[in-house]
Amino acid sequence: MHIVYWAHSYREEDASINKHFGVLIEQAEKMIVNFDPPSKTVNESKLQQNLSSCDGMVAVLTWRATGPSQYILFEIALALRSRKPVVVFIDDRLPNDILPPRIMQQRFSHRTYFRQVREHLQALRLLKAYMGDPPPTRYQPSTDQQGCGGLGLSALSAKEREEVALLVESRGYRFTWLEDVHFDNPLVFDQFEQLAVLKVVLRCADLKAISTLYWTGAIGAASLPTISFTTESDYQFNGAFPLDFQPRPVNTPNSFPLGEVLTAEFDLFEQNFLSAQKEETIERYVKMQVEAGALAGNYESSTRNLYIGAIMGDQYNIQGQTGAVGPNAHAHDISFNQVWNQLGGKVDLAKLADDLAILQKEMERNATEPGEKLAVGAIAAAEQSARQKDGPKVIEYLKTAGKWALTVSQKIGVSLATEALKSALGL
Repeated sequence: MHIVYWAHSYREEDASINKHFGVLIEQAEKMIVNFDPPSKTVNESKLQQNLSSCDGMVAVLTWRATGPSQYILFEIALALRSRKPVVVFIDDRLPNDILPPRIMQQRFSHRTYFRQVREHLQALRLLKAYMGDPPPTRYQPSTDQQGCGGLGLSALSAKEREEVALLVESRGYRFTWLEDVHFDNPLVFDQFEQLAVLKVVLRCADLKAISTLYWTGAIGAASLPTISFTTESDYQFNGAFPLDFQPRPVNTPNSFPLGEVLTAEFDLFEQNFLSAQKEETIERYVKMQVEAGALAGNYESSTRNLYIGAIMGDQYNIQGQTGAVGPNAHAHDISFNQVWNQLGGKVDLAKLADDLAILQKEMERNATEPGEKLAVGAIAAAEQSARQKDGPKVIEYLKTAGKWALTVSQKIGVSLATEALKSALGL
């Protein structure tokens, strides 16, 4: 049974291409796709956690006027860092220099991809050969309690460090202060053992000490899921890739307190979507995992829908301008440019920013749940993007804010914000 991480677009115009490769992956080559559990946002640790449970990755890079999806490119980068076998199917309209030549790649035509079945199947068979048959299990002999590493936390106050340690321990992790682990002697194995038993790392990006930089490189090379944050109000974010994969601001005038942000980030990393399900639902899901293994990949085409139905309550689909998978799923490949082009002529960005500022204050007064507080942050980011005249980015953040933001917007009567939220949510 081969389990693969399938990185692909959810844009409406790519639906037929997704269906083509989905059939080849699941029905022709009998591989099981590991779906990213639904969430209103995403971070690096969540993707890395999902990838670690897979044997390899299949990525599909479709053409778009603004260039290939940065999210899919980031997922490919995670696979390379994790040394997972990967095959990338690339639209033949995209240039040659997107990926390093050593990555296994196969071109497809956006008009005649259905005539290239043999080539695509051959690429998938090569991927299976690299994954092994059957794929080897992960070598994890440690019987220690799951560990969480702390990195760069010296930048925090003593009270904040204590708060972090208590939060980590309350979630069932054994906390390790990585900067207390010596790394100057390679014959002292403690440094390697510490990396081996860690499940996640909590990193403050503000500290630049030599030991912090060493461990930052070490955990990156080890492909350890990492939750990063910053306490600096003027932190210099990198505009070359999505903010979703950069440190989360905490304890700044425009962000939430440290404990609330870390709680939300851990919730996202741990993918605790089963906690809301009934016991019999979870039991049914486990049985299906066992049955899929016993079938050695020879399952019916309906198996995929049964998996999703067991957990999400409905089937995954790619229809219309939903840009999402499953109920409330993260939609990182929706065509935000397309939505903005339809809306832009009706909306004055400066006035929209004023509406969003009012909406943010009202939401902040009423937010109680972690998801609602994250929605407040998304509205704040949308306001900032509106003042920077970046319409597509406004739509992206409004999509993240979700339906609760729309409900509050309608309640207080900020009409421009309401109209923009409806467009972003596809309503």
